[in-house]
Amino acid sequence: MQKKNEVNTLTKECIVTALLRLMETQNYDSISITDITNLAGVSRMAYYRNYNSKDEILIKHITDQEERLLDELNGGRASDMKGVIAYVSGFFQENAGVIKAVYDAGLSHMLTEMLEERVYNYFPIASAAKGGRYAVHYYVGGILAVFKLWFDKGMIESVDEISEIIYNLINNADAISFLVLPLDKQTL
Repeated sequence: MQKKNEVNTLTKECIVTALLRLMETQNYDSISITDITNLAGVSRMAYYRNYNSKDEILIKHITDQEERLLDELNGGRASDMKGVIAYVSGFFQENAGVIKAVYDAGLSHMLTEMLEERVYNYFPIASAAKGGRYAVHYYVGGILAVFKLWFDKGMIESVDEISEIIYNLINNADAISFLVLPLDKQTL
């Protein structure tokens, strides 16, 4: 039984790797199941035994990586919000290729929904409080937008730097102060 599980794990890894490699050279929508299975060296049956769609490959891979992150966080490696943000930033850096593929495939809404669900599960009061769902959606959207910009700009900032930026934005009531509005000429 253990050998079967090892083979299944290897099959999944080959499928994920194949899809990511194909996405480097092809438009996501043009990638077929046949393309994936040929590059992965697996049968269509093996593919469908593990996945229902290309979308599921990306999201399942991120979810598996996220579960690893949560196990590490529950092990006491992050003791405060700043630490959690640093851990999440590290997760995004470590999984940048897959997350970028999700964005490039136009599937960012799946990532948003997944992260919102995790927040609701971790902080159940957020979904019950008046305006809580809006607040979660706002912060998840903002944080994902910061990470997307970080990816797009080549992740020039270190994990510590991007974590500090995000922490300051979500922990600062006047984060809008970064914007400078032009003076209204009529009020002069």
